[in-house]
Amino acid sequence: MDEAYQLASGNSYGGKAVLDFLLAEIEERVGKVVFILAGYRKEMEKFFEHNPGFDSRMPFRLTFADYTDKELTAMLSRLVEKKYGGRAKIEDGLNGLFIRILVRRLGRGRGIEGYGNARALENAWAKVTERQASRLHHERITGGTPDDFGFTKEDLIGPEPLGAIQHSKAWKELQTLIGLNVVKQSVKALVDRIQLNYRRELCEKPPIEVSLNRVFLGSPGTGKTTVGELYASILADLGLLSKGEG
Repeated sequence: MDEAYQLASGNSYGGKAVLDFLLAEIEERVGKVVFILAGYRKEMEKFFEHNPGFDSRMPFRLTFADYTDKELTAMLSRLVEKKYGGRAKIEDGLNGLFIRILVRRLGRGRGIEGYGNARALENAWAKVTERQASRLHHERITGGTPDDFGFTKEDLIGPEPLGAIQHSKAWKELQTLIGLNVVKQSVKALVDRIQLNYRRELCEKPPIEVSLNRVFLGSPGTGKTTVGELYASILADLGLLSKGEG
């Protein structure tokens, strides 16, 4: 039973009755039926709190650890090889610098609630292919003949922030607003720090922790909502939001 903890949720209609029935079945069918329950660790702890009898009837628990960077790299290599039949041409190779940066970025989410391991790896590669598709389209409409199986540094880890920000409509709009010099300088300083981290990654140094959270204060009509929307769009344009939305 996958995501078994949902039965113990207050939102599960009839969940308590199902759990009581399940507990009785586990007791009566020992040696006849194998019961496997799966779910996230924290949520499953609450599940077992539903009835102490579950602990004695299902004493064996296997905890699946998050994948290491080395394991994620191997998984990514297999994913790429399988998807492209060995024809993919990765700048610096499947064990090169840009793949290592991609995996390290993914690995920094390890331990955070919602971290998806293999699923997150697939999502990360989906973003790579989106960047590649955008580049291929641009190169074709400008007369180029790009290789559909080629993946560049920018495809893999995104463009340098200082370069990307110049193509951001939200960034350009922010610069046209009257006043707000302190706000503009603050956003520029953030971009500079993100650029510094990008360069540190290329040197295989750990990035400096940067908080993206901001509090906008001011009287009505001073532009808080407008700038807030522009700020969110700028973060999305820089690829700093997990869902890519501003």
